[in-house]
Amino acid sequence: MSLPSRLPNLSHEQLVEIAVHGCESSPELKNKANALIAKVARTTSRSRVSRSRLAKFSHAQLLEIAVEACEGSRELKNKADALIAQVAPLPSWCVDILLSPDLLPQLFGSLGLSEHAAAGVCTTWSRAYSKQLRRCRYINPRVARQLADVPRRPNGLCMLPGGVLAISSPEGVSFVALRNDTNPQALATCQASSLGLGEEPLEWPMGMALTNDGLLVCNDFPSTALLKFAKDGEMDELATVPAFDSDQGFKRCAVHEQTQRTYATTNPVDEFGFAGNQRLVLFDASLQVIATVEDTGDGPEDAGEDYEPMCDVAVHGDQVIVLANNDHPEGSGLRLLDLDGRYLRTIAAGLFEAPQAVAASHGRAFVIGGVQGESGEVLFVIDIQSGDIVQRARLDFATGAISAILVDGDEVFISMFDANEVVVLHLAGSEA
Repeated sequence: MSLPSRLPNLSHEQLVEIAVHGCESSPELKNKANALIAKVARTTSRSRVSRSRLAKFSHAQLLEIAVEACEGSRELKNKADALIAQVAPLPSWCVDILLSPDLLPQLFGSLGLSEHAAAGVCTTWSRAYSKQLRRCRYINPRVARQLADVPRRPNGLCMLPGGVLAISSPEGVSFVALRNDTNPQALATCQASSLGLGEEPLEWPMGMALTNDGLLVCNDFPSTALLKFAKDGEMDELATVPAFDSDQGFKRCAVHEQTQRTYATTNPVDEFGFAGNQRLVLFDASLQVIATVEDTGDGPEDAGEDYEPMCDVAVHGDQVIVLANNDHPEGSGLRLLDLDGRYLRTIAAGLFEAPQAVAASHGRAFVIGGVQGESGEVLFVIDIQSGDIVQRARLDFATGAISAILVDGDEVFISMFDANEVVVLHLAGSEA
């Protein structure tokens, strides 16, 4: 029941109390009360609001003042609710329904971020609202924590067994503890490997992805464009793929878990800074080329070193997600392909001005990028099936280039290349 329908349960005296406090905090409400006082007193002289004058109002007039007072003040509304609960408590059957663990998920299923006031009703509703936020995968855009021991210019991110995070940078591949419960033995093993000691044949490691038996590392160097290292023990090199034709190397990659197919984007800019064509290449589980599934064609003559029509790639379910910007022949958006690389459709078409990174989890695509006419970076959470924007949040902490985004459980990891940081965001309600 709404507050206006419940306020009549209060006594004349209680309504006067609310009206007095409302007039003290709201000049508009005070002027309205003054006009009513003059009408009641049948005089044109200016009257001042007082408790005794308000007490002469009819019940209906006091209700009108009290409703406006509660709408303008959360404190008064809470006070009115408390008084109503004393004089006209909800029947027990109604309380049982409103607090039922079986019905609360349905009740809160229709609530979004804007209905956060429901969480203030009681502890049970607060918990139910937090669980709803968690189910919807809403992200709290405030930094929850910052990872330690991050290398300079962090580029790619990849989750390894034991709670170890691999971070690529111009210095090589580093390994850091993801959380307090990171397996110390797993971390020490990674740090003591050839990769951790910087003995790897990497020129400029970029995007990374995990396979069943190894760690894939994209490398911006023609002779070692894509490498695979064993993810156990010494992390020995298992395979090397050179760049094709005039390609410089690979920049980003993603792996389909069931088939172990790899999808990798080439670097369209050569060592002299000239833009060429960019390709999305499909590999089988043995890193043998199956096909080039996307080719953007030659870049414009005036394209600079930032030219990158396909900014990032992710795999979710049986779909490949290609993050394209305005340099792509088909425009910006999330291009969805099947596992053979056949184009299916585009979602969020034309939405991104300067997209930088994408990740996918639980039916959602998480995209960071700029928006035309706005400064700073924005995080978009997009429903992959419908293409609807579930959440749009400004990242006030973001400075410089965003090089990667990774979603793991209830946490989102974002690497900032220029700021030399990897920050962690939490999914809203994850603390519930």
